[in-house]
Amino acid sequence: MMARLTLLLLALLAWPALAITLADVQQQLTAADARSASFEQERQISGLTQALRASGELLLMKGKGLWWQQQKPFPLTLTLTPTRMVQQLPGQPAQTLDSPQLLEFSNLMLALFDPSEAALDNYFRHRLSSEGEEWTLTLEPIRSPLDKVFASLVLKGRHELASLAIHDKQGDVTLIRFVDWQLKTLPLSTEEQSRFDAH
Repeated sequence: MMARLTLLLLALLAWPALAITLADVQQQLTAADARSASFEQERQISGLTQALRASGELLLMKGKGLWWQQQKPFPLTLTLTPTRMVQQLPGQPAQTLDSPQLLEFSNLMLALFDPSEAALDNYFRHRLSSEGEEWTLTLEPIRSPLDKVFASLVLKGRHELASLAIHDKQGDVTLIRFVDWQLKTLPLSTEEQSRFDAH
């Protein structure tokens, strides 16, 4: 009897975990209506021996957009929404960047952080792999002009997004690591809400 029980336990331990699906990843990335995180960015450019580093914080609100504030090496704020990209430097008026190429980039970034299957299919060929609870989602842009700029984007996570690697056509790589994801209580504060208001 003990031998049979031991064999049963070994069989259960050896049984592969259910593979993570794209729906599981989308659920992890869109579970909250609003959330914030800190980020560390490292960009390796061909010909440079040292990577360029930056860090800051972000705020993501479903249906509103992405507020991205770089704090080091110099302050820079980007606000991405489905209809505009706004850039602001300290002490200067906000600048709306409304070229079609930048709007495509803005929507691509929003599709990464708040993805639906339709949005992913619209912008990418995608491939998902997993090991245990860790997953890797590899995206290849299929729309111009993004497919002329980016070779692939690789998202990795475990319950939440941990990193994003952007490989461009020039062979440069930008790696962004995300830490300290926090769920935000709605409604947002007046100051947080104002980040998404039209400038």
